[in-house]
Amino acid sequence: MFAGGRYMTPHKYNWNDSSSNRFLFAILLLTSSVEIFADNVHLMEGGSSQENNCTIYRSCTQCTDASICSWLVDKQICYYTDQSISGNFIAKTKEFCPDFAVTYDNHHSIRVTVSNIGVKSVSNFFNEIRNISCEIENATYKASIDNGVITCKWVEKKTMPPEEQSTTKTNPLFIFYFSIVVNGVRLQFNDPRDHYISHHGWTCPNENCTIRYWESDSRKYYCKWCSKDDGCKITGEQLNSCDVRNAINNEKWKDESSLSAMEIRSSAAAIESFEPVAMLYRRKTPVVISITVKNLHWILAVGRLTTVTVAGESCTDPTTVDGQTVNCTISTDNEADKEGLVVIEYEWLTSVVSLKSVQKFGFVRPLFTGVSPMCVPASGGTRIELTGENLNATADVQVFFNKTTTKVMCEIVELARDHIDCVTNAKTDGSKEGPLQISFESWVGRFLKNKKFKYVDDPFVSDGQVFEGIASGVVPLTVRGGFECTENQQMYVDYNDTKYYGHCELSNTANGTAAMMDCWPPKLDDPVQVTCLPFGFRTDLAGKVVFLPQQTCYMLHPDPVYTDFEVYDGTVVRVDGVFPDLLQRRQLDGSYMLEVTFLVDEVGDDERLTVTNVTGNFIECRAPSDKSVADVLEIAIAVGKQVKRTVVHRRHKQYYAIVRLLSPQYVVGGISSLLICVFALIFCVKKIMSYSKQHLDKRYLGELRNITAGIDDTTDYLLNSNTGKKPKTRH
Repeated sequence: MFAGGRYMTPHKYNWNDSSSNRFLFAILLLTSSVEIFADNVHLMEGGSSQENNCTIYRSCTQCTDASICSWLVDKQICYYTDQSISGNFIAKTKEFCPDFAVTYDNHHSIRVTVSNIGVKSVSNFFNEIRNISCEIENATYKASIDNGVITCKWVEKKTMPPEEQSTTKTNPLFIFYFSIVVNGVRLQFNDPRDHYISHHGWTCPNENCTIRYWESDSRKYYCKWCSKDDGCKITGEQLNSCDVRNAINNEKWKDESSLSAMEIRSSAAAIESFEPVAMLYRRKTPVVISITVKNLHWILAVGRLTTVTVAGESCTDPTTVDGQTVNCTISTDNEADKEGLVVIEYEWLTSVVSLKSVQKFGFVRPLFTGVSPMCVPASGGTRIELTGENLNATADVQVFFNKTTTKVMCEIVELARDHIDCVTNAKTDGSKEGPLQISFESWVGRFLKNKKFKYVDDPFVSDGQVFEGIASGVVPLTVRGGFECTENQQMYVDYNDTKYYGHCELSNTANGTAAMMDCWPPKLDDPVQVTCLPFGFRTDLAGKVVFLPQQTCYMLHPDPVYTDFEVYDGTVVRVDGVFPDLLQRRQLDGSYMLEVTFLVDEVGDDERLTVTNVTGNFIECRAPSDKSVADVLEIAIAVGKQVKRTVVHRRHKQYYAIVRLLSPQYVVGGISSLLICVFALIFCVKKIMSYSKQHLDKRYLGELRNITAGIDDTTDYLLNSNTGKKPKTRH
C-alpha cells in the first residue's frame, strides 16, 4: 500500500514522530488506501540568503508566504507581484493555492485529489486542461481528471529487463519520483514528499520504517530506513535507501559518492542536544557525554557501526539508551581550548550516514572576572558570587582563600557557566586579606590576583560614648567603633513607637580602617525638656542588614530660641534667648557649637564673631579686633555645620535705624541732597517762567499783526479804481 508516496503495511506501522512534535499527521484508514496530510514541513535547511528572491520558491504555498511574490498556476512558477508576466491563473495569497493529496493502492493506481477547486483561478485552470499525464522516473503514463481527481495508472512490468534488474540492489525499496504534467508543465506539490512513491513485491510481517526528506543548496533527499529486526531481510540489509536528486531539475544525482557518505541535514532528524556542553580542555578523568538524537537514531543504529566525535576528539564506547540517546566517554589533554560540532556516523558496508549538531561543544578553560562582595564577615554564612566564563566545565570545583593548602573557604550552592555561588565558612585564624583560588578537579587553579578578598569583623559601636542632640537634628554625632566594608550607614531613634532615621558617613582613620563615622540624627518634634530616647545604628554588610541597638539612650534637647541681641561698647554682641545645656558646653577644641556672623557690606560678605560664653539665657560674642559692630542691625546664627542660618534682629531695630540716619555723615549727605534738589527746582521754575514769557510775547505780536493787516485790506478796497485817489467822505 502507498500513502502520499510513503509505504505502509496494514499489519503494523510505526511513524515514530509523536515525540518530536514537528509534524502533524491526520491518518485516514480506508479499505484500499491510506491517506496522509502533512503540515508544517521544514523544507529548506538554514534558509536562503536570497529570501526576497521569488524565483527560489518551488511551490505555491512557499511563494505566497512572501508578500512580494505571486504564483502563476498555469506555469507553476513564482514571480514578483509587480512584475509584468503573461498568465491567466494567479494565486497571490496562500488561500488561493491548490492543495494536493496523493494516494496509491495495490492496483498501482495513483490518485491526486486537487482541493480548493472552488477558487476561480484554480477551477478555470483545471477545467481548461487539454493534455495531462504522469511521470514515474523516466516513464510517462496517461492520466485523466474527473471532478478535481487526477488518476494515473502505473502498469507494473512482470518481466523486468536485465538493465533494470540492478535496481533491486541499488534501490531495494523501489523509491521512485512521481509527478503530474499538465500541458507540458510539471505540477509542484506543496509537500515535496508527495512526489515520491515506494514499492516492493514482497511482504514483511513487521516492517518498521521511518521516512525523511530534506534539501541542501544543490540536492534533495528522500530516504526510507527500516529496522533490521522487523523480520524483513531485504529492508534491513539495504545497500541504499535514499533517492538523491538535483534540487532544481529533479534529475537523479549521478555522483555515487553522495550515496556512500551522506550527511542528514533535516530538522526532523538531528542531534537535538548533548550534556554537558563543555568540559575542561585538560582532563584525564573520563567524562560521559549524553547525546539526544530525535526520531532517527533508533533505526540507524541497528546493525551498524556507530562512531562519535566531539569537537574533533573521539568519544569512545557509544552506547544506545532508550532508542534516542547515545552515551559515550571522552578524556582529553589538549594544549589549548577549542570548540567544534558533535558528529555521529552510522557505517554499514560501503555507506556512511552522518548527523551533525548545530550547537558546538567546547574544550574550555575557566576564566574569572570578579567576585562580589569583596568583604565578608569572618563569622561566615555569607553568600558570595564569583563571575566569569566556562565555570561549570566540571562539577568538581572548590574555592580556597589565599592557598589551596588551607581548608575550603565556602560551600558551592550553585554552579553555572557564568557564575559560581557559595556560602562562606567562618574564618578564625590566619591572614584575613588575600586572593581567592578556585580548584577544578583538584589540579587546575585560577587566582583572582588583582582582587583582594577580605574577612572583616562584624560591625560594632564602642562602649562609653554619650550621644545627644537637638530636635532639629543639626548637631552631628561622632561614632567610634568598627564599620569596615559596611554600606548605607544610618542612625535611628525610637520616638513614640516609630523609628526615625538619619544618615551617616564613614571616616577612615590613619590606618585606613573605618573606625569612625559621622551621623546626623533625624529631625524630631521639639520636646518640652531633655528626653531620653532608645536609639541605635543600621548598616549593610555583604548584602545583609545589621542592626546595632545601643544600651544607653539618645538625649534629645529642645532647639535653641533666639529673641534679639544688643551691642555693647561697639565690639560685644549679646544674644538673648533660651539655650539648651548641650550648646553651653565647649567642644574638644575649646570652641562652642554655635556660630554667629554679621553682614559687613552690601556685597554680601559676612564676618564671623567669636563666641566667648554661652549660658541658658544668652550668648556673648566679640567682634574681630579691627571691626566695629555698633551699627549692626542683624546677625545670623547656626549650630555646628548647619547650612541654614537663623537671622536675629537687634533690639529696637527701628530706633537704631533712625539714629544711624542722624549721624554726621548721613546729615551732611542729606543736606547736600536737599540743596541739590532745591537748586534743581529753582532752575526748572526759571526755565518754565522764561518759556511762558516767550510764548505770551509771541502771542501778542501775532494778534497785533493780524489787526494791522485788517486795516490795510480795508483801505485798498476803498481806492478808486480809475484815479487811484481816495473818494471824499460825505458828512
